[in-house]
Amino acid sequence: MKWGKNMTAKEQLLREIEEASENLIEEVLDFLLFAKARRNQLDTNSKTASQLTVDSSEQQLQQKSKPIWEMFEDFTNELPEEIIAQLPTDGAAQIDHYLYGKPKQEP
Repeated sequence: MKWGKNMTAKEQLLREIEEASENLIEEVLDFLLFAKARRNQLDTNSKTASQLTVDSSEQQLQQKSKPIWEMFEDFTNELPEEIIAQLPTDGAAQIDHYLYGKPKQEP
């Protein structure tokens, strides 16, 4: 059903509610209460939602902009010693062997 173009969102919502089932109205009410609580939480926070997004983006950028050797060091610091002991020591020299299964090259 189409509503008039001059109708506000609130008026449209009220008309739709009048025709909706009780189950649907309960879902819409739950969502509305959730959205209001979230909005109130953002309003009481000292930062606006856009500032939170910018701060989060900057933090992600800083994490992503670590040099590769630092990221590798972070990764290897988490590996158990027994796993590190199993890693090949000739990885650079024998890259084709480890990546493509070619026979190892003589040094």
